[in-house]
Amino acid sequence: LVQVHSNFEIGRHIIEQEQQGEQRASYGKELLSLLVDRLTAEFGKGYSRSNIADMRRFYLTYQERARIKGMANNTAFQIIQTASGQSAALFSLNWSHYVFLLGVKNPDERDFYEIEAKNQNWTVRELKRQFDSSLYERLALSRDKEGIRQLAQQGQIISQPKDLFKEPLVLEFLGLSEQARYSESDLETA
Repeated sequence: LVQVHSNFEIGRHIIEQEQQGEQRASYGKELLSLLVDRLTAEFGKGYSRSNIADMRRFYLTYQERARIKGMANNTAFQIIQTASGQSAALFSLNWSHYVFLLGVKNPDERDFYEIEAKNQNWTVRELKRQFDSSLYERLALSRDKEGIRQLAQQGQIISQPKDLFKEPLVLEFLGLSEQARYSESDLETA
């Protein structure tokens, strides 16, 4: 988590100090090159141009969270003490998780996957798998939200041969009952 917070602070420094709060500096590409050289000289490898750009995007994406948690400008990250006495970090996943989450454009969907990854202890590979299987959309559209969550946690449990060949289709727009069985002609008519 220290790396995540450090990367957030580097992103903050780029935006607030180097770019004076502007979304883009007029000399943006040059700025990134200068920062890559300066950080690599001071701290060693790990500060490529793309990594610096991710740090900048990370700060821009999550800066409101820092304000909500009460972090004043120009202060280092803090560990927040909760009512139960537990400490709660501003960020709870590792850097690889956040780099992946930066690619999720919908903020609600991004928050959903971040919460699920934390609560379910997902690796980055599992997070990508759940994202690629559209868990967020499936839950939003499903009437059986608990069943979808169980499927996401345990995977498809094969108890009969027919489970192996099942291809579920979402046909909610037809207005048919989920419990009833329909013939092919009934589905075509609907």
